[in-house]
Amino acid sequence: MKFIRLAIIALLLQTGAAAAADHTESFAMKGAGFLPCQIYVKAREDKSNVYYMIGGWVEGYISAHNRYAEDTFDVLSFESLELLLTVIQTHCDANPGHRLHAVVNSIIASLQPDRLTEASPRVQITEGERKTTLHRETIRRVQDRLTGLGLYDAAVDGRFTEATKAALMAFQSDLEFETTGFPDQTTLWRLLR
Repeated sequence: MKFIRLAIIALLLQTGAAAAADHTESFAMKGAGFLPCQIYVKAREDKSNVYYMIGGWVEGYISAHNRYAEDTFDVLSFESLELLLTVIQTHCDANPGHRLHAVVNSIIASLQPDRLTEASPRVQITEGERKTTLHRETIRRVQDRLTGLGLYDAAVDGRFTEATKAALMAFQSDLEFETTGFPDQTTLWRLLR
């Protein structure tokens, strides 16, 4: 077991290139991106330090993508790190040999069409003990989607109003979710993805 931990740490700290940057857009992968899914699944199950290191790597990878991708403020329009790590888990359960960098790249590619292309003010939403912060543009998208479903009939303005909350409650009810009207990650994923 100690050998496995040392091997994982060595992989995380590895600085060698997977492929040199070249005309085919290959690039050098660093850190946790080299890890196979089977190690990610085990680290997540154990809630080990490796899992938290992977989470930090994923956040850094997303930040770098946001910095260098054209017309991108944030590729994650609402997704939390925990939701992203859950999506990675789902993929890794079915594909234990895949490398994390390929999994994260695939997720980024699938989210790219719905990215935020410019900065949008953030809105704090509090419902009892639950709190979240969403971009105003994300709330506008929620309202627009709920309008398309016939659940919302008010201004599509990016403000989290009582009408928005009521429409979310109707959507949650249709899915047989707990009807809180709170824009939690699962509700947003089902609505916007």
